[in-house]
Amino acid sequence: MGAKISVSGTEVTLNGVMMKMHPIKLDDDGVVTSIGRIWQMNGWLEDEQIEFKEAPSREVMQFARSVVWSKATDERMEQWTKQMEGLGYSGSAADPLKRGIEGCCPGTSDAKAKVTRDDANQDKEDLSTLNRLLSEWREPGMFEIRPRQVVPDFSNRGHTGLSVEHVHYLATQFQDKGFQKRVGNQGHDIPVLIRDTPSSELGSKAVSNWRAKLDDEKGFPPREHYERLFGEVEMFTSLGNGHFNQALNLFLTESKSIYNGKNYVIGNDIELHHAIHVGIRALVLKNSIPLRDRETISKLLNSKREFAWGVNADGSLNILDAAEDTSSCKQFIALSKVLDAQELNCLVRAELGVKDSHRMGQ
Repeated sequence: MGAKISVSGTEVTLNGVMMKMHPIKLDDDGVVTSIGRIWQMNGWLEDEQIEFKEAPSREVMQFARSVVWSKATDERMEQWTKQMEGLGYSGSAADPLKRGIEGCCPGTSDAKAKVTRDDANQDKEDLSTLNRLLSEWREPGMFEIRPRQVVPDFSNRGHTGLSVEHVHYLATQFQDKGFQKRVGNQGHDIPVLIRDTPSSELGSKAVSNWRAKLDDEKGFPPREHYERLFGEVEMFTSLGNGHFNQALNLFLTESKSIYNGKNYVIGNDIELHHAIHVGIRALVLKNSIPLRDRETISKLLNSKREFAWGVNADGSLNILDAAEDTSSCKQFIALSKVLDAQELNCLVRAELGVKDSHRMGQ
């Protein structure tokens, strides 16, 4: 996964930090069974590699993701150095304690990262790709779109949809701190939406996917709220700000908080009222955009979170001129951009210190 590991007796050190809560566990015969409750021993692979399963117990490890340990040979360390550079740990980000993601050392913020780039200009290439795709598929101008018209796109977060915990986390922030409208390039991200219909090929897939999510998780706004939308001629699907829009829908429907059971109410918050009933200025794409381009845009909107791009006065995008925010970032914010829905649920519970939710272990 890019992390440096060392073992002494039953103590495991990950990137120089002792994993006190996850020592090596042995069976009665002294055979290694797991690394605490995070990795279950699966066995040896070729080339002296050790395979673990990312699971809390051996009973549930069969279909879990594999984690492989390899010896830190000179060749592999050269590959590791290139991987860290590819993840952005070079130049101003070379020292993770001075700049980077709160609490992380190199290699720990992207478990699935591969050595895919050696080019120091990768950010520029990614921003250029995002700019090209948005420019190619966008409708001219900006549009105020009401949250009630928006559901997640079929391509959203690897087709896992939204995290109900993160939707309620954002709604709680709006309730406690007030809604903060975007001013210039500051504030919430610009929503990137696709103008679609419930009956188009990808539109119908978005509807089916979201209906299944609503059936599985009752913490979102009620299904009848969305069924009214699905009966209309037009709807919008979100590539960016999906959680943001559904958090606003919790206020529109006065749904109950999953944390304290109280209803979300707009109250006297003028900006919140405007966002819900008038809409949020959004970038709107044509519904002819193919699935692959949707997935690419969605991924880049999240992975390039540190570049606060916007729209110029003449309506053009300033993505290529966007300055990189090199200040330190909370780990919660950074990880919330790249995790799938289930992983993000767990992250929010960890952030809020929730320990008795019925969603734990699902």
